[in-house]
Amino acid sequence: MDWFRSRLGLAVASVLAGLMVAVGGVAATAGPAAAASPASVGTSSVIPKGLKTHKVTASALRFRAAPNGRVKALLFRGDRVFIRESYVGSPWVKVVVVGKSRSGIPHETRGWVYRAYLKR
Repeated sequence: MDWFRSRLGLAVASVLAGLMVAVGGVAATAGPAAAASPASVGTSSVIPKGLKTHKVTASALRFRAAPNGRVKALLFRGDRVFIRESYVGSPWVKVVVVGKSRSGIPHETRGWVYRAYLKR
């Protein structure tokens, strides 16, 4: 039975490694040397360098999980965000918090806000 489990584990690992390579990931080999450190695992920043951020102009702006969805927290006047996604005709934009907000939202947290309350 142990032989069967070890063979099944190797088969599953090889299939997963093949899938990772197919979608652009990196397959690791087994063993202690294969353990990936946090620094080696795609730690690219969510906020591209050199792009301009927007400042919140409202005294308190609802930071939502989805457009017109559940309120996650509040952003306050002066907090900085980077617009990640916006759609033509929609007043909602997906943003990423730049730095820690005054209400305590961590850096690079994603959410949705109403665009009318942002200024470059």
